Amino acid sequence: MSHNKISVVILGHGDRLKKALITIILGKDLSQVSKRNVLKSTEIYENNSYEVTCAPDIHTSCVEIRELFAINHHPHMSLMVVEDGFSTEEVWQQIEMLHRITGRPTEEFRVVLPLKSKHPASYPFKCHTIKQVFSKLSQLAEDRHFTSTDKRYTDHPEPERSTQGTEMEVTGGTNSKGHFTDSEMSFKRNHSGTKVNLVLLGMAGTGKSASGNTILGKPLFKSTTSSSLTTTECQEAETEIGGRHVRVIDTPDIFDDEIKSSVKDKHVRKCKELCKEEPCVYLLVMRTSRFIQDERDILKKLEKAFGSRAQEQTVILFTRGEDLWRAKISFENFLHDCQPDLKKIVEKCGRRCVLFENSDSRSPQVEELMKTVSRMFK
Repeated sequence: MSHNKISVVILGHGDRLKKALITIILGKDLSQVSKRNVLKSTEIYENNSYEVTCAPDIHTSCVEIRELFAINHHPHMSLMVVEDGFSTEEVWQQIEMLHRITGRPTEEFRVVLPLKSKHPASYPFKCHTIKQVFSKLSQLAEDRHFTSTDKRYTDHPEPERSTQGTEMEVTGGTNSKGHFTDSEMSFKRNHSGTKVNLVLLGMAGTGKSASGNTILGKPLFKSTTSSSLTTTECQEAETEIGGRHVRVIDTPDIFDDEIKSSVKDKHVRKCKELCKEEPCVYLLVMRTSRFIQDERDILKKLEKAFGSRAQEQTVILFTRGEDLWRAKISFENFLHDCQPDLKKIVEKCGRRCVLFENSDSRSPQVEELMKTVSRMFK
């Protein structure tokens, strides 16, 4: 992978669709750009700004795809094209196969949606319209100017953007440069320091305050075992974990439909004020032994409060790990066999999950949480 260019890998079925997308990204007919082979059936097309790799069909060359990602290490974007009328289940199976082949997290593989597809939020996998692909590429190019310590961004070529009707049949979409708020990219761009905010969110009685105390290593937040509302105002406390300064923010229940909107809005404003300076990770606290009706649409409530891409900054923190231990159920089996609606929440959060036993102050569970947080920054 060239350290001076934005690296994009194009996956999926059908060379025609993949090469149409490459044409859109490069803004030129492929006959006019430099081309080379990195592996037997893998082609790379590039211009001054982009290095776009056309990968072989996933079902015919698993070995070559594995080798490609070994060579490419960590491409800036991994896109998978799909045709109109695609099967959501089949696409998800392909993404899981890519995860097994490459070892990369499932959320790194982004599906490029055809024009006639439903809204991106309706799918269990990460997906973009062609317009959102352009937005992300533009922000990646802008990041070159803000991260001069990163060797990948030492040169600053302007992205080439003249598509001249090359949308073709990938999406039938627009080549507009319309601005999209992209919390994921700004989140990764702003994390470079050693500080992070961990915001505990969830229904009353899930163990938010107890989890905060476990992270802090001391009982600074008031916690009870009842399901009544114990935390009535946002609270904060700070500590240092593995060389990283951590501010833990405990919050009241902002997801209960019976709580007045004005009260919830006040808590959200206070929480945002506390998180203004450092990058923020939302810890969505849920119990392993209880999944209630009000939690089924909890991600919609989360995004309504903190923005449309908040789930990309979310880790699910399951409490009552001791209940699984008593039932002799592994955390992996719990996630595999949990209720379908809960499984959807887990998948939409990129399967970023940790298990806490707040009756046990062991440090490994906090270390596992911080490893998950650190992986989000990479």
